Amino acid sequence: MRTSRMLAVLLELGNARPTTAQALAERHHVSTRTIQRDIAALQQIGVPVWTRTGPAGGVGLVDGWRSPVTGMTAVELQTLIIGEAGSRDLGLHDDFTAARLKMLSAASQLGPSPERTHERFLLDNEAWFAPSDRPAALAEVARSVWEGRRLSFDYAFRSHVEAAASGSAAAQSPLRRGRRSVDPLGLVLKTDRWYLVAARQGTLRTYRLSRMSHVEILTEQCARPAEFSLAEYWRESRGTLEASLASLPVRLSLPMASAEVLVAAVPGPGTRTAISEADCDGDRLEIRLHMESVDIASSQLMGVPGVEVLEPAELRREIHERAEALRVRNQPVESESTAV
Repeated sequence: MRTSRMLAVLLELGNARPTTAQALAERHHVSTRTIQRDIAALQQIGVPVWTRTGPAGGVGLVDGWRSPVTGMTAVELQTLIIGEAGSRDLGLHDDFTAARLKMLSAASQLGPSPERTHERFLLDNEAWFAPSDRPAALAEVARSVWEGRRLSFDYAFRSHVEAAASGSAAAQSPLRRGRRSVDPLGLVLKTDRWYLVAARQGTLRTYRLSRMSHVEILTEQCARPAEFSLAEYWRESRGTLEASLASLPVRLSLPMASAEVLVAAVPGPGTRTAISEADCDGDRLEIRLHMESVDIASSQLMGVPGVEVLEPAELRREIHERAEALRVRNQPVESESTAV
């Protein structure tokens, strides 16, 4: 298991002279790239691991730093990797708090306490005005991931795309259900939503936990693809999803003053890029960008002051029809004093 290997690497670095990533890889029977990912993960949780290239290079711990993991349980180390929000949802917040205190105690030997950082910076991963998405299946799915055992569950699909993420474009499509048996590879907490990354019939797939029901942990051990990286898969999968959703080419005209409103209405780096590349005609911008669908694009653009859809015609027509319906429904109501 990766956490056990990372713990072993940390203990080895703390008890020996500087070594190399290749030597660590050979001792732990993994690739050099895997060890490099482990080192990066240790650095992210505050372990002062240094790496240097060249003849005098290698891997080691900063002089004077004493590892707290000799008094840290495997679960506590796991919670540091998962983070506070994930640990809380998994019912491991007490373990996270204990692990954090041990890490802060060890790090204080290097200078001013990192508690200052905790007092001055806060990461809140929950969305505004929305309940936390803590799915009922989380505990069982997490256990299957920890134990490396296959998982079976009923799943509610809306579309092929939405099987990989929340997929607002498919929000109105009917659900279809099916039973799935998979090799669980990792859990992802995206903002406040949990996803399972799993292998099914040789293909990597992503499932939203809130759509799972009747979860069953099987007796068979899961088959984990060689050199699989959860972080790399998620980054590539997210990019593919975002590109597949933004499939509708749109040409807009809007006042310069509405540019930031457009950024808020149509989130994503593509919107800012489109604005930076826009043609300017007086106080108006002509913008070309890709949006999800006519239905979603019209909903997003209805709140942008002064926007005019130049292309496509079906989007312009949809916005016109919605605006006309709103105009009719929101006719001014005469007060009793002025009514005839």
